Formats: sequence, C-alpha cells, structure tokens
Amino acid sequence: MVQAFAVYRDALREAWGDWWLTWPLIQSVAVGDVLHDARGAVRAAGTLGDRRIAFTQTAPAARGAFVHDAGGGIDVRFKVSGATDPLFSALVDADAGVLLRFARERAALVAYRGMTGSGMADTRDLAASLVRRYWEGRWDAGLLAVTEVVRAEAAAVLVAASAGAAVELRLATSVGAGPLSLLDLAGSARVAGSRHLGFQWIGEAVTPLFRVVRLRSTWLGGVREEFGPVQPGRGLDAEPVPPVLLEQAGDDPRAVLESPPQPVEPLTAAESVEDVS
Repeated sequence: MVQAFAVYRDALREAWGDWWLTWPLIQSVAVGDVLHDARGAVRAAGTLGDRRIAFTQTAPAARGAFVHDAGGGIDVRFKVSGATDPLFSALVDADAGVLLRFARERAALVAYRGMTGSGMADTRDLAASLVRRYWEGRWDAGLLAVTEVVRAEAAAVLVAASAGAAVELRLATSVGAGPLSLLDLAGSARVAGSRHLGFQWIGEAVTPLFRVVRLRSTWLGGVREEFGPVQPGRGLDAEPVPPVLLEQAGDDPRAVLESPPQPVEPLTAAESVEDVS
C-alpha cells in the first residue's frame, strides 16, 4: 500500500505541487481539521471547533477536472456499447468499456471529475488564535490545521504492480452511448478483469487534496529565545500574551504560520491523539 501511495504521490506532484494527498481515498478531510505530526507519523487530532477556534470558510468554487495517464505511458483503448473488439476478453459486445495497458512499472491512471475547492477566507484570526494557545501551553509544535481542501464528485485511481499490467473496465450504461474519455472512469467504472494491477479505487465524493499550516519553526525558536519555554499558568492575567506576538500574527500570518511538506507516510486515521485543550 505504501508503494502504491508513492506512485500516486509522484503522479500528482507536478500538477499539485505542495498540496497534501489524502490516503486512503475514502478518508475524509475538512477545513478546520487538526492533525498531529509526530516525526512523520500524521494522525487525526480533532478539529479547531473542539478547541473553540472559530474561522470563516469560503463557498465551494469549481476547480474543473484532473486526468493523469503516467505521462503517456498507458495505452488506452475505448469500446462503445454494441461493438466487437478482439482485444477485450472480459467485456461482452453489449458492454461499453476501456482497456488500459501499462508500459511501465511505476505507472498510474488518476481521474477526478467535478472538482471544487474551499478554504479559510483569512488566516489572520487563525494565526492569532494559535499564538494565544501556544503561549498558554494548549497548542504544540506538532499540531497542524487544515486550511483548504479540494473535493471531487468522483474519482478513479489505478496503479500498476509491474510493467505490462492491464485492466478492463466496464462503464455504466449512461456513459456508454456517446464519445468516451478517461474522465468517464471516475465513479462509474467497474473492473471486469485485470492482470498485475497493484491498486484500484473507483468511487464518489472524495477529498483528495488539502493544505495544512503549523506554527513556523523559526518563529517558535524566536519566542523560546525571547520569552523562554512554555510554563504552567502562562497566559493568565499575570502573564498575558505579549502584544508583539499578536501583532506579528495580525500584520503577516506568514511570519507565524508555515505550510510544511507532506511526510513520506500518508495520513492515517487508525488512531487519533487526544485533544490538547
């Protein structure tokens, strides 16, 4: 599974850069989720709402569609309903479908249809809230906040286990009557037969991409150098948050927050860390 994720990650890297990838794809990620990164092992850790941190989220905006075919390393052959094609062995004449043949070992077909994106309207309030909570000892350096997500109405991800892998997919009747495209695989295709296929996932309503922020490591270092480590009781009337720290968050959230690269291991929801409230 980790190898399949690595191939999938490489397939999306050029188009989506530093976006984090949800894996497995059935896992849900939402704006305002909190994650905990412990030396590269990322786990769910509640939400900003659990910590009484409010934020405003933008309305979903269209992001189009996305198709990746391993840089042309996949041979694609479509079959319309009612046609006969000797290259297809698992589909009958009445079926509409697609035959994919992978020329390389590390090859993937990725298709997302009906993509939309939404996120935090402004991160200034978030930066100020995290500054306060860090000062009070209720937010640590390993916590991450999800600030933006991309959703897809439907998706298809197929990864080859070796060179020469092949798969036949049967398409739903509703998409089999007209011209076919790889986007038709997203959500509506079903595997009819395959060989040397390493991973397959076809389904609907996924959140494949998201962005996170954390307190900037250089900012944390400066706070520790100037004010010392977090102490119990700090943040009460006797020792409120220094105004200069809140001013930094308000003037430029990027001085306080950073977007870290995704660890090699994907996010896992097997366990969740306790809320640090």
